[in-house]
Order: sequence, then C-alpha cells, then structure tokens
Amino acid sequence: MTDNRPTVKKRLFGFNRNINLYMLTSLVINLGFGVVGADFNLYILSMDLSPDILGVILSLTPFAQVLAAIPIGFLAEKIGNKRTLIMINLVVGVSYLLRVISPNQTLILLGSFLLGTVQAGYFIIQLPFISHYAGKKGKDREFTTASIVFYSAMAIGSLIGGYLPAMLNPLFANETLAFRTILVTASSLILLGTIPLLFLDKDVPEEPGKVSLSPYLKGIDKTTVKFAGIEFFIGTGLGFLVFFMNVMFIYYYKSTLQAFGTMSVVLIIPTVILLIAGPTLAKKYGGLRLVIATRFVAAGAAFMVVATMNPLIGAGAYMLFRSLMGVGQSLWISFASSITTRRSRTATSTWLEITFQMGFAVAALAGGKLIALNAYPTLGIISAVSMLIAFGLTVLFFGKKYLKADER
Repeated sequence: MTDNRPTVKKRLFGFNRNINLYMLTSLVINLGFGVVGADFNLYILSMDLSPDILGVILSLTPFAQVLAAIPIGFLAEKIGNKRTLIMINLVVGVSYLLRVISPNQTLILLGSFLLGTVQAGYFIIQLPFISHYAGKKGKDREFTTASIVFYSAMAIGSLIGGYLPAMLNPLFANETLAFRTILVTASSLILLGTIPLLFLDKDVPEEPGKVSLSPYLKGIDKTTVKFAGIEFFIGTGLGFLVFFMNVMFIYYYKSTLQAFGTMSVVLIIPTVILLIAGPTLAKKYGGLRLVIATRFVAAGAAFMVVATMNPLIGAGAYMLFRSLMGVGQSLWISFASSITTRRSRTATSTWLEITFQMGFAVAALAGGKLIALNAYPTLGIISAVSMLIAFGLTVLFFGKKYLKADER
C-alpha cells in the first residue's frame, strides 16, 4: 500500500484518521447487524419455516464465505482496501434486504448466499488495514478498540432488536410484518454505514505487478496452516451457541426476546472490561498465555450455558463465554499479525476466515437439525468440546516457542 503513516494532525483518540473512519463504519453497520442477529431467526420461524430450513439459510452465508474469501483478499490487494470495503458494504446491505423484503424462499436463500460472497472481506481486510495505519509499534490497542466498537454496537443493536417487535406488534397485522419492517430498517442502516468509507485515504497496491494468488495457494507456510486449523474449532465453538442463542432463550429457557436483548446489552460490560484490560494483561503475562487461558475457561462456560434451564444462569454463562472469546480473539488476531510478515498478512487473515467460516457453516447446518430435534443441550456440549480442542492445539502448536518468549 502507499505509505499513509499517522501524523499528529491526522490523529483523533490517538488513532490515524483512516482507522477512526473504519471504526465509525463498524459502529453503524454493527448496530444493524445486532438488530438482525436478534430478530432474523425468529422472523424465519414466524413464517412457519422449519428449524431445518433455518439451518440451511444460516449455513449458506458461511459456506459462500469459504468460496469467496480468497477472491476477496486478492481483490483487496489489486484495487486497494478503500474500494473493496465500499463494494463489500454495499453488497452486504443489499443482501440483507433481499433476505427480508419478501417471504419468497428463493430470495432469502439468494440473499444469504450473496451475503457470504463478500462478508468475509470485513475480517480479511481488518488485519492488514489496521496493521498498516497503526504504524510499526504494538497494535494491541487498535485491535482491542476495534473489538470494543464491534461488540458494543452489536449489543446495542441486539437490545433494540429485542424490544422493538413487542412494541411494534400492535401496529401490524401479524408478528411477521413487524419483524420484516424492523429488519428492512436495519438493513438500510447497514447501507448508510458505507458513507464514512468514502472519506478514507486512497490506497493502491504497493507493488501492483507482483500481486498474485500464489501467497494464498502455493505460499502457505506451516504457521498459516496451524492458525487455520485452530480457527475451524473456534468457528464451531462460537457458531453452535451464537447462531441459536435467541431461539434458546424462547424455546429452551422459556424466556422472552426482550430478555435476550437485555442480556445482549449487559454483555457489553464484561466484554469491554476484558477488552480494555487485555493489552495491559498481555504486556504483563503475554498475549498468547491469555489466549490459551480464555479458551480453556470459555469451554467450561459453553457447557454451563446448556447445563441449566434457568435463563439467568444460562445468560450469565453465555456472557462469560462471549466476553472471554472477545478478548481472546482480539489478542489472537494481534498475535497472528505480530508473527506473520507484512506480505503474508492478507493471506493469513484469509485462511483464518476460511476455516472459521467452515466451522460456522457446520455449526449452522448441524445446529438447525439439533433444534428441530429439541436437542438444545447438545449445542453447548459441542461448543465446549470445540473450545477444548482449540485450547489444546494452541498449546501444542505455539506454546513451546512463544510462551517461553513471553517469560523473557
């Protein structure tokens, strides 16, 4: 990329202006994503579609992300992050609209697949984008702040999505129309999130003639393979709970959508506390050491989510699970950035995204079938086992070399 190093005049809150614009977009679009996350599953079920169909709809997006991750990463290198981010956000907004403007199943399935063809770009671009504009010093604060914005906006969106249906239901003929109105509005908000991206500095490939697909396919080293393998289990560990927690609140805990929305916004507190403390703790104890610890404890929290049918205990366990995963993943991405070369960052983040979405897709498809069988406890058990595998592989692949380095 062309060199746009931070200057004093460009900084706000201590960050380069491009990072601030990126985070403003993240704030706006994740408010929309939060609303959709709270209401979309219940919107589908309100149309008398089966949980099996819901699982298929949800799985199409991550399956498409697996197919499109490399082309998106390649596109970012060819045309620059700015134009790629603008394109991604516009297509994402349109895809969300396609899923909710009509009860037509073909449109819903098309929107879910189209969404997956570009949504991977958010993660793929984040690592090289922030690494570039953060400069040569430690990047924990930038990645941590990006995570705080992401989780906070998602939680507030979930709160809104939790309470709006009950408030708007009396104004509509049925709950499906109320859900549709809310989801169309949220999708439009995602489209509006494109505006800050228009003001990013123009960037172009540093060596456009040398950009090729070889780093993604032929140039993969052992470190990339290790990261990618672990990320699959992170995807399944998160997916089995994250995809279906709103459904579990209503049909497993016998609670309400409002309770789910309230839990989602309360989730901000432990998540932000841990994310703020993360960089400081990482300096003291080592980033990888914290990643390993969070994965081990998160496994126990995932099991506790389904070991009870009390919504308060279940919500508490889920909040612990999500907040630990939030800080753990933030430090994990920072760790990946620190041990990969500048040229390989896009490839590394691409393969992390591919395998994560493979895990997510498996969780969505299998989770829908488990819900159809009312096998809710199995969701948490599989999530817990996945996190234990991720914990074990992280220690096996990186512990010997990098934990010793942390002690120096």
